[in-house]
Amino acid sequence: MSSSHANSQEKKKDRRSVREESRAVYRQAIMQAAIQIFGRTGFRDTKIADVAAEAGVATGTLYNYFSSKEDIFQSILDDGRERLGAELELLANIEDPLVRLRELVRVMFGFLEQHGALFSIYMQIGVNPVTFKCEADAGDEAFRQAILAQITAFLAEAGARVRLDHPSQTLAMALGGLINAAILAWVEGGCQPGLSDQTEVIMDLFLYGATPR
Repeated sequence: MSSSHANSQEKKKDRRSVREESRAVYRQAIMQAAIQIFGRTGFRDTKIADVAAEAGVATGTLYNYFSSKEDIFQSILDDGRERLGAELELLANIEDPLVRLRELVRVMFGFLEQHGALFSIYMQIGVNPVTFKCEADAGDEAFRQAILAQITAFLAEAGARVRLDHPSQTLAMALGGLINAAILAWVEGGCQPGLSDQTEVIMDLFLYGATPR
């Protein structure tokens, strides 16, 4: 391959990279605008033109990046899961599996508090308030199962420091129930600050039960 041809290929690659970065920036700006307008107006009452106006772009331009407001919201959810997943991956640096488990709960609760408005919208579009499953969100169950598997692995690693008369997966489901109950109470209370403060309560109930010590 000649040097001129190689240089031409490199320039094309650079231009493609710039276009992709620019597209990603536009998509993020539109998603942030959508979160704001969804929070103020409600998901159902928001029109795609409202999102475009909030983002400061023409409606036609917005359609270059998203096909509908549902597409925008799904992208927001996918982005949120990716960010939360990245935070949870950092827990691997914690040596003690039970400390790791406690931090998993804290990170999840902190993420929900930070994105309380988004979670409220999530509830608006049909999520089951008991199971927190949304039929329209195809990636939700897979992400939920990944977190359950992570909890199960932490408990298995803890060995005799937790009960061995039940499988680790059963213990993980029990902890998941406590987590869901705390989130449900938080939602019913209007998503007010303080969910992260429930981390120690949840872990205490899970590890030591409701009987007095």
